[in-house]
Amino acid sequence: MTTTGSSKTSDTGSSSSLIVQDVIRGLYEGRFVPGQRLVEPDLVRQYEVSRSTVREALKQLSADGIVVSHPYRGASIRKLTRTEAANLFAIMEVILGLAARQAAQKIETPGAREKLTEHLEAIATHEDTNDRFEFLRRRNRYFRALTQIAENPELGRLLPRFQAHLVRNRLTLTPEQRVEGYRKITDAVLSGDPRRAERVARGYIAMTAARALPLFPE
Repeated sequence: MTTTGSSKTSDTGSSSSLIVQDVIRGLYEGRFVPGQRLVEPDLVRQYEVSRSTVREALKQLSADGIVVSHPYRGASIRKLTRTEAANLFAIMEVILGLAARQAAQKIETPGAREKLTEHLEAIATHEDTNDRFEFLRRRNRYFRALTQIAENPELGRLLPRFQAHLVRNRLTLTPEQRVEGYRKITDAVLSGDPRRAERVARGYIAMTAARALPLFPE
């Protein structure tokens, strides 16, 4: 599958997952927007798959809170209110704080320091500021490394789901501010101080929320 929004997939068991991935990518790139209807026949033609494959993809997107289904009107991209976004940011703050705390506790595990530093540098050296999705891919790998170091796979499963529909086109921090935020989290985790790591991680999400929430409708 390409990333143009007109990709072809084979009608296999993995096709629905590829559609899910493309819709999520489309949210970051602006090809899909909150409130946009997802019409089954259109998606069947767009991805060249069966209707059952499209329905499976919509089912997964709905389970992840990205899509909502309306009786007699089909599915659409979920449009968050400010209160809903605030609730999701609050959950994200706790989850990332816990990941940072547990990672700090495990940071002396062989290879842990090198892994976290490597993924931070991948974020810091991303030069194409217009390629938002690639930056987010590197950010997601950083989060995945953090949860792997923390030895908490449940956090690794949860973090991407919140990011997918929280961030969307609400990236209000500059690339430099985001890199600085991840650098502070990394430094705190590398210090081996669990309380500091949790405080810094939660503070980063709180700052992001404060800037982003005014952009959501009440």
